[in-house]
This record gives sequence, structure tokens and C-alpha cells, in this order.
Amino acid sequence: MQDRSLAVIASFAFAVVVAAAPAAAQQPAADSAAPPAAAATSPKDPEGRSGISPYTEQILKGQGSFVARDIPGAISAFQEAIKLDPTKMLGFYRLGEAMLESGNQAEAEAAWTTALGKKGTDALHAKVLFCLADLRERQKNWQGARDAWGAYGAFLTSNPKAGGYPATVTERQKQIDRRVKDEKDYAAVKERIVQREAERQKEAEENAKKDKLNR
Repeated sequence: MQDRSLAVIASFAFAVVVAAAPAAAQQPAADSAAPPAAAATSPKDPEGRSGISPYTEQILKGQGSFVARDIPGAISAFQEAIKLDPTKMLGFYRLGEAMLESGNQAEAEAAWTTALGKKGTDALHAKVLFCLADLRERQKNWQGARDAWGAYGAFLTSNPKAGGYPATVTERQKQIDRRVKDEKDYAAVKERIVQREAERQKEAEENAKKDKLNR
């Protein structure tokens, strides 16, 4: 039962991230979905075998808070879930999502980076890689973003059952290359403008000196 509950939570969580992420704007969104009510009323079992575990309960609590736009409440619940079981990837993944929503990109990055070293399905691992690649773009870390999309694509190739969006990799890397080129071109134009302005200023100063001597 716990595995089924966690699978539902992970799928829902990624749908929210994909809907919000600029890199995946073309993907279908499912952020209007509600937390699974059945899981909240399931029998409780500390081991998560015959009922919902405390860990899953905190994940569901955090998910409910996230949907209700209570981001501090969501962060608190996901942090509590991590305390209950720091070996699982899902808690860190969801915490990263909540941290990003709160505007704390550094904490989101830390949570997702930590998540990669925890236990989780290939599908969840792919989602964490996706989030990190998108975050690098948000940070305008172009080389880091390009590398991160490459890592995401490589993981999908090595783990075909993970699902994901392989076509997104090529598209995002093209956009990044275009952005880098535009910034380089703009930098060159800006440098020429600065140089011309310096030449004009120098010429004006020299003319002012000549005028002063001719008086």
C-alpha cells in the first residue's frame, strides 16, 4: 500500500513541477489534481506494509499544504518526513519543489542534489534530474544547465522505463546555445558602444582644450 501511495504522490508532484517550469511549458499540466483522499483514510502502519506509514502521512500532509498554497506548512511537513526516513528520495524531491515555490533556489538545489543519492524509482530519479536542469536555467547558469540537460537525457537513455521527456533535452540545449550566442553578440556590441563613447569623450576634451588655448 505504501508503494502505491508514494507512486501517486510522486506522479502528482512532478505534474505540478512540469506545469510550473518554463522548460516544460509545452507539457500537459495536472496541477489541479487533489491529494488522494483514500490514502489519508487508510489504516496506519509504522512499517508501511498494511497501512499508511508516518513518513507517507507527512508526505501527504505536505502535498495537501502545497496544493492549498501553504508553502511554509508544506516545507515543514516534508522536512518532518525526511527526519522520519532520510534514506528516501521522495521527501527531498518534494522539499525541493516547495523551496523553489518559496523563492529559495539555493535550498531547492540542495534538496534535489541530496535526493540523487537517496533511494527512489528510476522515474523519480529522472524527475529530480529534470528539476535540477530547469533550475540551472532559472539561475542563468547556461553551461551548468546544458550539462544538466545532458545528464537528464543520458539517464533516460540508460533507463528507458523511467519515462520522461527525451525530446525536451535537445530543445532546451538549442535554446541555451542560442541564448549564449545572443549574450556574446550583445557583449561585443556593448563593447563597441563603450569604446565609441570613450573616443567621443576624448575628442570633446581635446576640443575643449583647443578652445581654451584660442581664447
